[in-house]
Amino acid sequence: MRLLLIDHGNCDHDHTRVHHCRAALGRLGIAAAVCGPSSIPQLEMQHAEMYGIHLHAIAAASHRFLAAVREGSAESLLGVVPSLSPRLLGLVRETGRQLIAEAVDATDPDVIFVMHAGLLTDLAAETGVPVVTHVSQADLVAADAKPLMRSLVARGLGSCEAVVAADAATAAALNAGWLTADDQASQEIWPLVPDAADRIAAVCRTALARRRG
Repeated sequence: MRLLLIDHGNCDHDHTRVHHCRAALGRLGIAAAVCGPSSIPQLEMQHAEMYGIHLHAIAAASHRFLAAVREGSAESLLGVVPSLSPRLLGLVRETGRQLIAEAVDATDPDVIFVMHAGLLTDLAAETGVPVVTHVSQADLVAADAKPLMRSLVARGLGSCEAVVAADAATAAALNAGWLTADDQASQEIWPLVPDAADRIAAVCRTALARRRG
């Protein structure tokens, strides 16, 4: 099984969560590539199996967005997205769409595992590859701050083969207005911790089997 891991936080360095997960999956014999925001200029060497979404040039149009991109955490980036103008949000999404498509073309993943429900979730679903998304309550609060983002995130979650809630409170929030009854049936609950590779692998296998029928 081949996976593409998409995070909404900066993915440049080996010490980031997404690369810990990639390495742990590798020890299980599962090949995984990474796609997400990157601060490394496009002409410089990327980490192996890393497909960086370069946002600095776009973010320069907004002081808050640029600060969030420089800070690098998924929480900062997702928190500032509702404040972006439709034009700037469109540019960010198109940049993400292109890099996700490039990563899928290059790695041919069986499943995409998305960390956080945000502006990249529905873009992953657009590829046609089965998607699993891990959701925190902060993701839902950020998305709910702007009707367009709520619509995009809800559409992305509805297109997933499986949704994982970080905890019981997040699961309750998802079930209260984000997921259909059918979607709720495939929901799991567990935190995204550094040693979650076994759970990531298991839920991705389940998603792949569900897609294949």
